[in-house]
Order: sequence, then C-alpha cells, then structure tokens
Amino acid sequence: MIKEVIAYFFKIFKKRVVLVGVPAIIINKERKILLGKRSGVVFYNGFWGLPGGVVEYKETIEEAAKRELREELGVEVKILKYGKPKMNLPNKECPLQTLDIPVYCKIIKGKPKAKSETSKISWFSPKEIKKLKLAYSHKELLKQEKLI
Repeated sequence: MIKEVIAYFFKIFKKRVVLVGVPAIIINKERKILLGKRSGVVFYNGFWGLPGGVVEYKETIEEAAKRELREELGVEVKILKYGKPKMNLPNKECPLQTLDIPVYCKIIKGKPKAKSETSKISWFSPKEIKKLKLAYSHKELLKQEKLI
C-alpha cells in the first residue's frame, strides 16, 4: 500500500525530487564491513545494506548519519571522512532517486545491535559482499570506494 501511495505522489507532482542518503561505512580491525538486513521497511525489505538513511529537513549530513546509526544500531559514532557521492536511480524495488553520500564512521560508544528497520547485523569481508545482493546501489558504492 505504501509503495502505491508514493507512486501516486510522484504522479501528482511534475517535478520530481532527489533525496540525500547517508549510507555509513563502518570497517572493523579485520577489515570487515558492517551490514544490516533490512526488515519491516517499505523498500528492499530482506536485503542486506549499509546502515544509514535519508537526511531530514534542516539536518546536516553529519547529524543525519549520527542519528540514523543511533536509531538503527544503538551506537554513537565519529565521522572520519566522506566518500564520493553515488546517484541511486529509481528501479523496481524503489521509485525514489537518492544522491548517496557515503560516510565513513568509527564507533565510539556502544556495541552495534539490530534495532529499528534491521532484523540482524553482521560483519562481512569484501569477498563475501561481492556475492550478496545489496539494497539500493550499495554494492556499486562499495566498488566505487574500492572496498570490494
């Protein structure tokens, strides 16, 4: 039902919008990347993906990344750097277009746990990630960042 409402919304408006996404790249000491399995969400339900979300009104990229990681994983992070932006075009899984700005983060407080929008989390090696089907354009983003 939600997908239909969003599709209808886009039909009403002639001018489409591009949302800003903040996928977080968290790498542990073993060089593994943290991914979450999406659950109870409108788009890419059941897919693995980078934690993160969309920048809200009057929020900076840094504020959005920190908020999303607090909500999704229950951790506080330090922003290390930003990666190269990647356009995520609409497709059959999601009618939205996002400009994803990867945010490299280090966990400074808490242990990541599956919380809202995530059924489980796991650390994956680059070799393992290459075999997965990821949400949005996260696999292409990780390739672009030369992490897989």
